[in-house]
Amino acid sequence: MIRRLPPAAAAIVLLAACTPDPTPTPEAPAASKIEVPAVSKIAVPAVKGRGSLATTLPADATPKQPPAQAGPLAGQALPTNQWWSSALTGPRTQPLWAHPLTVQAAEDGLRIGGGGPVTATENAITTAFQPALTVPGATGPVTVSGYGAFHVVLTVGLASGGSVETTIVQGSPIVWLRFEGAAPRLTGAFPDAGDQGDRARLTVGSQRWDVLGSEVRTAGGLTASGSRLAVALVPGGVDTAAWEQATAGAADNPVTGTGTAMTYDPSAGTVTQTLTARRSSGGAGVWALLPHQSAALTGSPAALGGSYPNARGPLRLVTASVVHIAVPMPGLLTGVPAVDIGAADRQAVVAALTRDLADPPGAGGSYFGLKELGRLASIAETADAVKAAAQRRTALGRLRPLLVDWLTHSGPDDARYFGYDRTWGGLNAVPAEFGAQDYNDHHFQYGYLVRAAAVLGASDPAFVRDYGDVVDAIVHDYAGGAPGFPPFRVFNAYLGSSAASGFAPFADGNNQESSSEAVASWEAVARWGRVRHDDGMIRLGVTHYAMEAATARRYWLGVGTPRPIGYAHAAAGIVWDAKADFATWFDAKPESILGIQLLPLTFGSLYRTPAPPRALSLPGTPRTWGDLFAADLAMTDPAAARRLLDTRDLPREESTSRGLVRYFVAAMAALGPPTGQPAPVGSLSFTHGGRVSGG
Repeated sequence: MIRRLPPAAAAIVLLAACTPDPTPTPEAPAASKIEVPAVSKIAVPAVKGRGSLATTLPADATPKQPPAQAGPLAGQALPTNQWWSSALTGPRTQPLWAHPLTVQAAEDGLRIGGGGPVTATENAITTAFQPALTVPGATGPVTVSGYGAFHVVLTVGLASGGSVETTIVQGSPIVWLRFEGAAPRLTGAFPDAGDQGDRARLTVGSQRWDVLGSEVRTAGGLTASGSRLAVALVPGGVDTAAWEQATAGAADNPVTGTGTAMTYDPSAGTVTQTLTARRSSGGAGVWALLPHQSAALTGSPAALGGSYPNARGPLRLVTASVVHIAVPMPGLLTGVPAVDIGAADRQAVVAALTRDLADPPGAGGSYFGLKELGRLASIAETADAVKAAAQRRTALGRLRPLLVDWLTHSGPDDARYFGYDRTWGGLNAVPAEFGAQDYNDHHFQYGYLVRAAAVLGASDPAFVRDYGDVVDAIVHDYAGGAPGFPPFRVFNAYLGSSAASGFAPFADGNNQESSSEAVASWEAVARWGRVRHDDGMIRLGVTHYAMEAATARRYWLGVGTPRPIGYAHAAAGIVWDAKADFATWFDAKPESILGIQLLPLTFGSLYRTPAPPRALSLPGTPRTWGDLFAADLAMTDPAAARRLLDTRDLPREESTSRGLVRYFVAAMAALGPPTGQPAPVGSLSFTHGGRVSGG
């Protein structure tokens, strides 16, 4: 993926939003599931109204790679941005990091391994792919023959004839192999242990592996009768008898499907994710849980003991057929609330808004062009909160034609529009920036437009009527789940976070840099759902916002995740499947590495509080994006943030309104820092008294 180069008192409840909604907002039911929807064929989405989509794309906005290894999935709208996306493009696959296993269809065969020990340097936490066992001769064609919410099935041809079908499941320490037209066979650097019955216990390097099947033998390489093998990485510290009981018969009980659902409970202020793994013979299986899952696990799955090393933190084991993970809803505000900040602060905010409107407009394509929409939307919302009617009219007056331009396609000479890609089944913005033509960063980029459309649509029902279908399609491009789009795109159900690289062409797996833009993209979905009066879309945005916020805090900001000795930071700039880097794709300055976790500033950014002590601290004044750091500081020390604004003319981030920064700091000073406790959508608890009104 290529990223950007940037030129004491009782609690009160703060209600949102400030911009009046012309009709009542539908409330989300207490327990509404969002299931992974069925697959969809390639087809241009039908849109009504005055908006339109191009049905063809210019060469520079067309994906560079087709799904050459889609096999029986050809003709479907296919997921990109997944941990296994390189298996669709080819050639063959990159290492597919399933946690704890890693599998690669390589030139010399199908390699099965686990992540090695976690190592840490000053700026990186890494694990290396250590192949332990290989299916020899699995050098023929590779096709993706099936997938689910967190599993994929690969079919690989064997040089001697036949094929091997491989089922890889995230969170499973077992990979399943089914041989067609050939006898099961594995090779690796393990000693000949003789006949093993239905389980071979192997030592490969420092790792212990079990291979389960029928009449397993290890003489001259591992073989078995029948057609099935289950290859399992044994966790460190596990009780051997308990492990062998939990994995007995695994070869004949493979995972056949995976599903996910999320529910929002407004009374509890929680979002619960349910992960389901269906097995051919039913029953429970072994799950390896990431730190955020272990910390938020509900119900009573049987703990198995043992663990696996992982760059995100140790994986713990349970046995279950279904896993439930409950995370807090961090008080999503769907707008800029009207807070009584006092006359002097209001005057300063209005002056900053006037300065915002005097700035040269931002320009560009799918990233910088859409960030300008976000900036104008922030100006309009802030102006509404301080009753600066003229500034609000000006901002909305500029925003509407820009949005309309993006949401219509007038022909081959049009400079800005969205077109449908018939190769993968998605929308590409023209002109595409930072690899967006290859599905890189769609949620980062399109979230700005969706939020801007929600801001305009809240006061302009005609805009929603005329252009709402195109905005809906843009939402479904990165969220999935509509005709013409794959069942999911950027969000990875098992990881609980999104990924930014469309085709994941990296040995370290997929990755995501700007956790904050990912969270903001789901905030935008919830806000657009309110404008559309669409319960399903509201729930889609709310549930994914909560889960993405929980994993952003843990893995990117380092909250609740002790970093290994040797790594010098709390935060990470890029989190991969196999590593965490204190880095960005565009700049090595610490303020860029940390600042990319702060944009865009909205009142949906409050999930980051209470801030961890070291996560976003800088050893001096930031040279870029000082406005973002001032706003972030206000969530813990509003007085210090105010002093920073009053003594320096801070550099502005492209999508950020100076007026919103001023208002955000003043609101935190008036109300006190947020508590960070679970709260309903549209509200937030504060620890200090103050006056507030909401629409």
